[in-house]
Amino acid sequence: MCGILGWLGQHPPEANHNFGVALDLLAHRGPDDRGIFTAPGVLLGHRRLAILDLSQAGHQPMIDPVSGAVIIFNGEIYNHVELRSELQNLGHRFSGHSDSEVLLHALIEWEDEALSRLNGMWAFAFWQPAKQRLLLARDRFGVKPLYYRLGPGGLAFASEPKALLALFPEHRAVSEPALLNFLGNNLLYSEGDSFYRGIHVLPPAHYTFYEPGNLQLSLRRYWDYPNAPDKTLTAEAAIEQFDALFTDAVRLRLRSDVPVGLTLSGGLDSTRVLAAASAASPQPLTCFTSVYGNGEIGELPWAQMASKAANAPLIPVAAPPEDWLNTLRKISWHMDGPGYSPAVYPLWHLMQRARADNIPVLLEGQGADEALAGYPQYAVLAFLEYLSGKSGQRRTLSGVQTRMNALRKSFSLRWTLTWLAREISPGLLRWHRRRVGFHSFMRKGITLPQPPDDEENRRDNDMVRQRLLADHSRAILPGLLHYGDAISMAHGIETRHPFMDYRLVEWMFSMPSNLRFHRGEIKWVLREYLRSHGQGAIGNRPDKKGYPTPVGKWLGTQQGREAEALLLDPHSLLHQWCDPIKIKQLIEQNRRGVLSAEHHLYKLLSTQLWLNECIERRGAL
Repeated sequence: MCGILGWLGQHPPEANHNFGVALDLLAHRGPDDRGIFTAPGVLLGHRRLAILDLSQAGHQPMIDPVSGAVIIFNGEIYNHVELRSELQNLGHRFSGHSDSEVLLHALIEWEDEALSRLNGMWAFAFWQPAKQRLLLARDRFGVKPLYYRLGPGGLAFASEPKALLALFPEHRAVSEPALLNFLGNNLLYSEGDSFYRGIHVLPPAHYTFYEPGNLQLSLRRYWDYPNAPDKTLTAEAAIEQFDALFTDAVRLRLRSDVPVGLTLSGGLDSTRVLAAASAASPQPLTCFTSVYGNGEIGELPWAQMASKAANAPLIPVAAPPEDWLNTLRKISWHMDGPGYSPAVYPLWHLMQRARADNIPVLLEGQGADEALAGYPQYAVLAFLEYLSGKSGQRRTLSGVQTRMNALRKSFSLRWTLTWLAREISPGLLRWHRRRVGFHSFMRKGITLPQPPDDEENRRDNDMVRQRLLADHSRAILPGLLHYGDAISMAHGIETRHPFMDYRLVEWMFSMPSNLRFHRGEIKWVLREYLRSHGQGAIGNRPDKKGYPTPVGKWLGTQQGREAEALLLDPHSLLHQWCDPIKIKQLIEQNRRGVLSAEHHLYKLLSTQLWLNECIERRGAL
C-alpha cells in the first residue's frame, strides 16, 4: 500500500528535481521509504508503506537483475504465497518475501495474463526496457486509484492527481463535465475523467500498454461480472459456499508483517468480518469504532456487543464536533475532489487513532451492501417485483405480509415510502430533482447531465440484480472506495476489504433472486452465519444505521456559519455553476430542518472546500 508516480516522455532539464518534489506530495501514502528509477525518457517513483517484508528487499522501484524490468506497485496481492510457489516451480528465484517481488516475477512470466491470477487490490506500472513498453493496470473494482495525463511531454501517472499537478500545473482547472455529473448524479469518474481538466482515471478492471512517443492509449478490460445468476443454488449450498469463500477471503487478508486491526460499526458486515478474523487470527484483533463528542452514542452499543462476543479489544474514537470544518479542509486536499458523504469526518479520526496506536492495517466491511442488497432501494425493488409477479415466485397473502414485515424491521417508514415513490414513479423523481434537487440550484443556462443508461447492466430480467450491478460498478461503491482510500492513506493506513475478494463478488452476483431475500430477510446469508457463530443478537438485528453522522447539527454551530459564509462568498468559483440566491435559500431550509437539505448543503460545502484548497489553493497544505 503505497504511492506511485511515473513520467515517460521528453523531460526538460529541471524534470528530475520537479519529479522528486511531486513524489513527496505522496509521502503520506508511503512514509516508510522512498525511491526513484531513472533511465533516458523514464522516471518512476515510489513512496512505500511497509506491510510485507519490512527489509530493503521490499524496496521500490524494484528491478529484476536479469531482465532489467522495473515495477512500482500500490496495493496488496493477497495470494502472493501461492503465486510464489507456482513461479518457483517455473524456475523463478526470489531474494525477499514481499508480494511486490512476486508480482514482478508474475509479470515477467505472464505479462498481462498475470492479472487474472491476482487476488488483491492494485495499481501498478511495469516497465520492460527490452521492449521499451510500459504496462499500467488497476484492480477489478478500483480499490486502488490510478490517474494519468497524456499529451505534450508524454505520459504521466500517479496515485493522486496532486502529484501530476505539480508536474503539469496547467491541469489545475475544473473538469466541468465531471463536476456536473457529480452534482447531478453523485457519480465519480463516470466518463473516465477526474475533477481536473485533462487528468483521466484508468477504469477498474482495465490495463493498457504504452510505448514512449505514442499519444494514444488502448484500454483493455480483463475482468467482468458474471452474466447470469445460478438458479440451481439451494439455500443450504448458499450458506456453505458463502462461508467457505468469505473465510478464505479473510484468511488471505490477515497476511501481514505488521499489526492488523478492524473497523467495527456493530452492523452485519463488519461483525461478519470480525467473526471470521477472530477465528483465523492467533491473537485478538483491536477494533476501532466511531463515537461523537456531542452525547450521541451512534453504533457504540452494537460495536461493544460484537467485540465482547469475539473477545476483541474495542477502542471508541471520538469525532469531536468543534473542529469539523478545518478537518474537512484537510480531507478535501487528500481526496482531490468533492464528496457526498460526511462519514469522511469520523473516518478521519478513526484512521488517525489507528496510526497513533501503530496498527497500520485495518480490515473493513466495505462492499457488502452493494452486492448483498443491503440498502432500502433493493428491498423495495424486490417487493415490487414480487407484487408484479416478475420475481417468478408464487404470490400469496402471507408472502406479501412477510416482505412488508421485513421492510418495516430493517428500514424506517420514511425511507421505505420514499423509495417506493421513486421506483413506482420515475417521473415523480425527475420532478423532485427539478424542484428540490441539485437541478434547482443551477444557474440559468446550466443543465446537469442525465443519469447514464443502465443498458450495459441489463443482462436478465432481475431488477434488483441490475441495480446492484450499477451500484457496485458505478453509482455507489466507487465513491465509497475513493474516500476510503484517500482518508486511510492520509494517515498511512492500509484498509483491506474481504467482501471485495473477486471470487466472493462473482459468487454474490451469481446468487439467484429467491435467496437474496430468503424468508424475507435482508442479507439473509450474512445473518445465518452470525447466528451460527455466536453473534445471534446482531444477526437478528432489525435496523440498519451505517455510520450516522450528525452533520445537520454541526451545520447549525458557529463553524456552520463559517461554512455558510464560504458558500455565499461573492468570489466563490462555485457560483459559476450554482446560483448564490438558491444556495442561500438552501441554507435557510437546512435551518428549518427541511428533508434532504443537510445532504445537499454538505455536498455543496465539500465542493466549495475542494475548489478553495485544490483549485484556488487558498489554504494549500
